[in-house]
Amino acid sequence: MCVRNKTRGTVLAKHLITLNSNFHDTLRFLNRRGIPRNCALLIAPCAEIHTVGMRKSVDIVYLNKNGQVVKMFKSLPPDCVADSPRRAVSAVELPADAIGESDTTVGDKIELDPS
Repeated sequence: MCVRNKTRGTVLAKHLITLNSNFHDTLRFLNRRGIPRNCALLIAPCAEIHTVGMRKSVDIVYLNKNGQVVKMFKSLPPDCVADSPRRAVSAVELPADAIGESDTTVGDKIELDPS
């Protein structure tokens, strides 16, 4: 599954990781290694993101029910908390600089494309 910025015609990530029954193992791996380039982690529902224990900075995009960006954090460093706005229903966590490379801004429409 691909994460696309439909507004800008850019790709934030070619692969989407979701949390499943291996929730703890997946998070442990991502905390140690970071999110791989061209990958993103979908977190839904999401009230806040903690980067406690992570070794690398991450970009975070909070989305509303229509897939519109309502808040972003660029290069959020380890040991921080990124609060979600009330209207956000999910978050996409990306490698640092993915937001800038895709020219994503608040208000853009993000699409989770199964292709």
